[in-house]
Amino acid sequence: MSFSNGGEGPLSVQPLWFCLYPAEEVVEIAQAGTFREFFPNLFVIGGSGGGDAVAFDLRASEPYPLVEFDMTNIDLAESVQQIAGSFDEALALIGRDER
Repeated sequence: MSFSNGGEGPLSVQPLWFCLYPAEEVVEIAQAGTFREFFPNLFVIGGSGGGDAVAFDLRASEPYPLVEFDMTNIDLAESVQQIAGSFDEALALIGRDER
């Protein structure tokens, strides 16, 4: 956050593009009833630039895995896909093209 409040770039795994939301937007999403109701225990920090959200999966134990999920599919068993086992692992994937 000291370097940039949000940003975007390539990701070397699906969803292949990562948009980190500004802190204010992350707080708004966390407080929104819709996400708490339909996507419980997924702490959204960004998206793919399309219909997928990127979140910490608080259903798991620490360090929380970073996951993506389809915001139009409330079946979490079907839509949640792990990006990385932790935020530190995800950092190594950000800014790298899959090719």
